[in-house]
Amino acid sequence: MPEPVSLNPNSPPAARTNTQLVERCLQGDASAWQQLVERYVRLVHSIPARYQLTNAEIEDIGQEVFLALAQNLAQIEDPERLPAWLITTARRLSWRVWQKHKQEQPALDGDLTELEWAHTAPALIQNAPTMADLLAGWQRQETLTQGMALLQERCRALLTLIFLDQAEPSYDEISERLGIPKGSIGPTRNRCLQQLRTILDAMESGNAA
Repeated sequence: MPEPVSLNPNSPPAARTNTQLVERCLQGDASAWQQLVERYVRLVHSIPARYQLTNAEIEDIGQEVFLALAQNLAQIEDPERLPAWLITTARRLSWRVWQKHKQEQPALDGDLTELEWAHTAPALIQNAPTMADLLAGWQRQETLTQGMALLQERCRALLTLIFLDQAEPSYDEISERLGIPKGSIGPTRNRCLQQLRTILDAMESGNAA
């Protein structure tokens, strides 16, 4: 039997590994399950979105994927490979929905395999990534999320407002929200970016705290 994974309740949620979260989920920790879903919901939704399914269908597939995960969580041998499992499951479910649409539209002739469909629908798959592309993109995003979680709170808040806030607040608004002088935002941003780069480099080399 593997040793139980210790999960520090004070550690930032984004810094917790899949193995830690899955272990806590299997012990009945509802907050760990919520963190796991929040970590991967965008990845899961991105798959049916590439099949140009409706928002309702995307939501339904997301629910089915996470229901399947909950039912199979104890059988996941390597939680760190969970993104690949989720992508495969989401693709399978998305393909079924797309096939249902095809059967309801006589204009689409013949019974196509998934591979044949991929070659006959270039408008849909022109920029479709491979499994490796999806995983690589997700891993970069996940690494950045974990790195941001390890920043000091003030730096995390500043970089989020500057680079991630869809409202694109002005420096005046950032100054007011964070209570810092407008003139110090630029230098502080540069210091925070350097701290983030140091954290990401440490994570890449396996030396992150």
